[in-house]
Amino acid sequence: MLAVFDLDGTLLNGDSTGLWLWERVKRSPLRALAVLAAAPVAAPMVIMPRTRRAGASILLWIATAGLNEQKLRESCARFGEAFRAGGSSLSWRTGGMTALQAHLRAGDRVVVVTAAPAILAQALIGPLGHPIEVLGTSLKPRAGGWVADIHCRNQRKCQALAEAGHGEQWAYAYTDSLDDLPLLRGAERPVIVKGGKAAERRLFRAGLANGRAAAW
Repeated sequence: MLAVFDLDGTLLNGDSTGLWLWERVKRSPLRALAVLAAAPVAAPMVIMPRTRRAGASILLWIATAGLNEQKLRESCARFGEAFRAGGSSLSWRTGGMTALQAHLRAGDRVVVVTAAPAILAQALIGPLGHPIEVLGTSLKPRAGGWVADIHCRNQRKCQALAEAGHGEQWAYAYTDSLDDLPLLRGAERPVIVKGGKAAERRLFRAGLANGRAAAW
């Protein structure tokens, strides 16, 4: 069986991309000034689904300007190392890791599919030492920095799974957001990682009669 997990807010307790970018920006006064100047435009764009990719790319470019591919990978690797050493506000969610490990013990295939850059997600997931496939947003170089290429969110997560050979349906899907509704609809047993009656009502309104709300 195939178990599909979102990353931020599901396996992790925060926004890995935002924290990685902030770590880069705060070490450079020039980058910090550029972010302050761009924020009035980029921040509202990030909030809206249709402009999220463009808004995120503005901030991503500012944080990565001057990095070639090797330096980009090294930056993600250092972020992953700091995370594992406890030098970050980011942490694994106990409920998420318990569910993930249960699937691994059962012999299920596990895929993490995330809107975070694939290169960053791999730096966090890879060192766990488990056979977990990682799918995420691809990046491309532009004008000396990096921007989002194919933004792995919403329906695009399902497309990424299909392109990776996992078909159009899977046994389990875990996420904290109804932005992943296509992912949940493709699962036999969809789980939204927010407990309580409100989460259950959201699942019902979304037409996921077989959905479950888990309080992680």
